[in-house]
Amino acid sequence: MALDSSSTLADALAQFNDNLSWEGDIARARNCLAAVRWIIGNRPIFVADDVKRINFDSMERMQERLESYLAVHGTAVGRCSFTEGRMVL
Repeated sequence: MALDSSSTLADALAQFNDNLSWEGDIARARNCLAAVRWIIGNRPIFVADDVKRINFDSMERMQERLESYLAVHGTAVGRCSFTEGRMVL
């Protein structure tokens, strides 16, 4: 699901929770990063109820981890989907 200006906090949290196991999966990492950025960018002054609390410091640390991961693994530069080896004579 792509988050946009009409998305709600519930949408962002759902995308975040759906992609918690992002390590090793570039698509999940991108989705998780988008959710983290949405939550941080649209954060209210305080979010809490009887069940949930959001710690924005940990969200910012997760954003840094996701950005680092995608900086290394998120591009196809220098990679190919297959290789072919031939003996040079």
